[in-house]
Formats: sequence, C-alpha cells, structure tokens
Amino acid sequence: MSNVIPRPTPAHPGCAWGPAFDRLALPGTLGAPAELRTWAVRCLASCRRPYATSSDLAESLKLVASELATNAVTHSASGEDGGFLVAAIHFPHDCAALWVFDLGPRPGAPSAPQAPPRLLDALDLFDTEHGRGLALIALHSRRYGWTAPPDHPAHSVWAELSAYPVAVAA
Repeated sequence: MSNVIPRPTPAHPGCAWGPAFDRLALPGTLGAPAELRTWAVRCLASCRRPYATSSDLAESLKLVASELATNAVTHSASGEDGGFLVAAIHFPHDCAALWVFDLGPRPGAPSAPQAPPRLLDALDLFDTEHGRGLALIALHSRRYGWTAPPDHPAHSVWAELSAYPVAVAA
C-alpha cells in the first residue's frame, strides 16, 4: 500500500494566519527539535482556541515541529557553529500553523528543499531513518511549503495542521 504525498503549496498563506501567537529563537543545535516540540505544544495548550486540548493535533504538532527543526539544523547553515533558527506559531480559527526560518543553505547545498516523492513507499522511505521529513510533514499537514530567495527575503518552511478531523467520504 502506498500513501500519496500532497504537493507543496506554491503561495505562502502567512498573512491570512494573522499575528503570531508566539515566536522562539533557538541555537541550531541537536537539542533544537526537542525544544521546539515542547514550546509548540505548550503554545497550543495555552492558545484559548476550542481545539487547544486536541491530543491528535498536539501529536501532529510535535512531529511537525521536530521535523522542521531537524531539517533546519541538518540541512541549513543554522546547524553550523553559531547558527540559529526562529519559529513562529499561529492559531487561526481552524488550524495551527508553524513557520520555521533558518539561515539558508550550507555552502554547496541546494537553495530550497526538494519536494518529497509522490508516494511514501518510493525510495524505500518506510524503512529509512533519513529523507522522509517533508513527506511526514506533508502527511500531517493540510498545507505546507517553503520560501527561499530570490522570491522571498528569507529561507523558511511552514506547515498548517488542521484543527479538526477531516471527514472522509465512505
């Protein structure tokens, strides 16, 4: 069985999210994913939205936060000595949105992330430890994408997580 991976959203919806509920700057170290995970779930619990107590949303938010921070530390200049990343979290009426900014690509690396494969079983992603971060983000988000120069002034990856379960037609 294959899981179809949604494609990235070309337009960034950040303005529609309204002001950030909170922001966090972290050193680009191996501890950043755990710190971002803890902070994001703490923000969700205190956001005063009807979905603030959703355990499903909290679990998806933890996974997405961890993947976003791991990717920033592993694949960008944020993971080099003195590097850092910045996160912003938003809680519009129907979703949680997490936006992670990094310092851009390491020398010689691509300037933007590569879209995940169309099918999760492609490239043996079920059994691998690396290379499936954006696929996991895509599967837990209703929309996701990234920004990179020259179209945007900063490097970032963002994800919107639905606050309410999506009804599946029978």
